[in-house]
Amino acid sequence: MRSPGSTGSPSSSWSRSRGGLLATPPESVEKILKEADPEASCASWALRFAASHEGVFVVLSGMNAMEQMADNISFMADFKPLDEGEMETIRKAQETLRSIPIIPCTSCNYCAKVCPMDIGISGSFVALNYYTLYHNMAMSLGRQGWLVDGHGKKRAGECIKCGACEQVCPQHIHIRDELEKVAATLQGEAKGNLRK
Repeated sequence: MRSPGSTGSPSSSWSRSRGGLLATPPESVEKILKEADPEASCASWALRFAASHEGVFVVLSGMNAMEQMADNISFMADFKPLDEGEMETIRKAQETLRSIPIIPCTSCNYCAKVCPMDIGISGSFVALNYYTLYHNMAMSLGRQGWLVDGHGKKRAGECIKCGACEQVCPQHIHIRDELEKVAATLQGEAKGNLRK
């Protein structure tokens, strides 16, 4: 996170929970946070981290349940910035999260604009990342169903390996290789489920 105070203007922070990833992190990350403070929600760590930066005057949080709102109010009403011990906990959690081999796709979809097969590339990567993070095949197949099939895109196994996508990827992802992994992991499982 760029230092908000570096411009001399107050700043707001939004979506620092990475689309819910930090609110429901992988078990290895959650364990670090819960060992440091068993009573604190994982979301509270993410929001307090964002709010602890100098110059931040408001942190916006996406919520979809009253319990989430109550949780946010509980630690933001009488806000206390993270202390050095808590920052060390955050550093450990960050290191653990970085060690998980997820595809670093930002869903910019530059690749989708040049794909001659109309593959749901970013949706496929989200689905595989869910499997990598949570080892939950049903949830991963659900993501694939919504983000790929539900948006009228073709699945990873239909990639013709032309490489046009890799020429425009700002993250320099080896998209063809990753789509092979998606097809092997998710589509192989989906076919297995259909045969049962």
